[in-house]
Amino acid sequence: MNGASEFQGKVAVLTGGSSGIGQTLAIHLAQAGCEVFFCGRRPTADETLSGCGERGHYFRCDITEDGAAEALIAEAMTCNGTIDYVINGVATDNRVPFENATPELFDQFVATDLKTAFRVCHAALDGLRAGKGRAILNFGTTNWMLGLAPFTLYSAAKSGLLGFTRALARELGPEGIRVNMLSPGWVMTQKQLDLYVSEQDKKDLLRDQALPFLLQAEDIVGPAMFLLSHAARAITGQNLVVDAGKLMQ
Repeated sequence: MNGASEFQGKVAVLTGGSSGIGQTLAIHLAQAGCEVFFCGRRPTADETLSGCGERGHYFRCDITEDGAAEALIAEAMTCNGTIDYVINGVATDNRVPFENATPELFDQFVATDLKTAFRVCHAALDGLRAGKGRAILNFGTTNWMLGLAPFTLYSAAKSGLLGFTRALARELGPEGIRVNMLSPGWVMTQKQLDLYVSEQDKKDLLRDQALPFLLQAEDIVGPAMFLLSHAARAITGQNLVVDAGKLMQ
């Protein structure tokens, strides 16, 4: 990847990372020379750590809990006292028909898909100011843009993340800190394949997308690293859709 050397010696904080898109991104960042501090609730994250090598650092926690974001950031700051990149990738996309929704379930979606971004960005602010990368990347989704069911709670939280992204980009821009959002289409991660994707879903995607292939986690990594990189130094407050051309705005 052009410009990959710029990640050498940088520090990235990634929520999620033990599986799926987050895992693939963590490995690519580490292979590009970045020290990657990622979190999750699983007891171990051996597959990610194996791919990252000595540059991978797993912090086990529930990032939605009080104090977890601050503890993760404090751990990352022990590397060299700075943070270059913050990637908010943790999410829950459980299918909840609206008639079955409760205020408690709504709060869970907001706590995971929106509030964690606030917690981590707020905790990391001093580290970002001291770093050189100065980039925040929030992971969204095309679900709410397509108005898909049964994703009302998920869509409410993720669409709120776009407002957070744009307002924070305006607020932190004068300090040279960029804030962007990346919204993937339906990516064929192992979780999605195991729990949700049917053969008919695959046929429908290939019919509806402009590009006739099923999205893989690797397809998201290049755009993500671009938005983190100096090549995107003039890009902030934007939402980059990576969905093989299913949604065209």
